[in-house]
Amino acid sequence: MFKNPSFIFDIICTVVWLLLAVRYARKGFLAAVVQLTGNLVSLFGARQFSGWAAGQVFEQVFANSFRDQIAASISAEGAVSLSGIAAKYAGFLPESFRVSIVEACERSISAVLNDNAVVLADVIVQKVLAPLLTPVISLVLFFVAFALLRMLVSLLVTVLGLVNKLPVIGAVNHGLGWSVGALASLVDIYLVLCVVWALIVITGGNLTVLNDTVMSGSLYYKAFNLFNPFL
Repeated sequence: MFKNPSFIFDIICTVVWLLLAVRYARKGFLAAVVQLTGNLVSLFGARQFSGWAAGQVFEQVFANSFRDQIAASISAEGAVSLSGIAAKYAGFLPESFRVSIVEACERSISAVLNDNAVVLADVIVQKVLAPLLTPVISLVLFFVAFALLRMLVSLLVTVLGLVNKLPVIGAVNHGLGWSVGALASLVDIYLVLCVVWALIVITGGNLTVLNDTVMSGSLYYKAFNLFNPFL
C-alpha cells in the first residue's frame, strides 16, 4: 500500500490540507472567510482571465512571427509538412497531442494548399499552431494570475487577523475560524491538483510516478477530475 504512489499522494494532500486548515484557523473567522472567498475569486478570476487572454497573447505576440517564418519556409521549400511545423514550434508537447491536432486540421487545410504562401501560412497558424499553443499559454497565465490575486488576498487577511487580539471578539472569531479554514485550505489543495494535472498533460503521461494510470488510484485526483476547470 505504501509503495503505491497515488496512496502516498493522498496522504501528502491530507497532511497539507490539515496543516493549512490550522494555519487559516489561527487567523480567525473573518480572516478565514476572506481567505476562502479570495481563494475562490482568485481561482475563478484566473480561469476566466487566462481563457480570454491566451488567444490575445498568441495573436499579438506569436502569430505574426509564426506567419512570416512559415510563409518564408513554404516559399523556399515549396512543400508543406504540418507534422514538421507542429514539431518545430510545439515540439515540447506530447506527440499524441500534436498528431491529433494535425490530423484534425489536414482536411480543413487541404482546400488552401494551392494558395500563395502567405494565405497558407495564416491558415496553418490558426488551424495548427493556435490549438497547440493557446492551451499552454492559458495554463501559464492561469497560474500567474492566480498568484497575483492571492497576493492581494493575503494582504487583506493579514489586516483582518489583527481582530483576534480583541478580548471577546477575538475568542469567538478564532473559534469559528476552524470550519472556514478547512474549506479555504481545500482550495489550495485544488490548486495543487491543477499543477499535477498540467504536468501530466505537458509531459504526455511519460513520467513514471506521475501519469493518469498511476493517479487514477488517488481519491483527490478522482475528485479533481470531476471539477477540472480546464476541461
